[in-house]
Amino acid sequence: MRFVSISRRRGDDPRRGTGWAPFALAAALAVALASVAAIPAARASGAPASAPTLALPLDGTPSVFVDSGGQVTACGLRVFGVEPLPPPSAQHRTVDISILLGQETVTRGVGLVKASSMTASAAALQAGQPLRALRVTDGWLRVPGGARTAPRDGKPMADEADPNVLRYLADATTLFAVVDAALDGKPIEVSVVRAEQATHPVYRGTLVMEPQAQRGFVACVRALQARVTAAPR
Repeated sequence: MRFVSISRRRGDDPRRGTGWAPFALAAALAVALASVAAIPAARASGAPASAPTLALPLDGTPSVFVDSGGQVTACGLRVFGVEPLPPPSAQHRTVDISILLGQETVTRGVGLVKASSMTASAAALQAGQPLRALRVTDGWLRVPGGARTAPRDGKPMADEADPNVLRYLADATTLFAVVDAALDGKPIEVSVVRAEQATHPVYRGTLVMEPQAQRGFVACVRALQARVTAAPR
């Protein structure tokens, strides 16, 4: 399962929304179903919230933001997966967490995290029916055994445009650790806490990115780090 390659956007303001390269979520889910069909159910209905870690295919979609002079201003990475719920449920729910590392925020030692989730059945997808958004109350990334991302001030940012989405500013060091692991082909862990859901699994997987997109993202991160280092304090 692979998505669109890197998106290079000129003049976008990374602070407004997420700026992630858009793609058809329904189509992506339909493709993803084949990848997750063989994943065994690791929990039963009504299991406690501290469910075991689940292996899950994860795809990465990088984005690069540049100013009018072509200089890198921000680097984004979207992590996306689809989890099949155990029988008798026929539902699948998405894991959709994005990070945005901008020059201004990284200079302050933080980066933006956005988490969302949707649900649909295979039949609904085939019929082209709308997906149902789930309200996310927490979402994070981490290197296995490392610190997870969390709101720097303990409070998420209000998203008036979509109350189902969670956004917050997290420690940039933790975000760069996740990025480094993903680019090195090492596993990362992500989790999305959905309101009124019985379980909140931790998903583990090695991020899959198109080679060209990965090279562009590496160049973006290096350029961003150079600009942050050179910025006056």
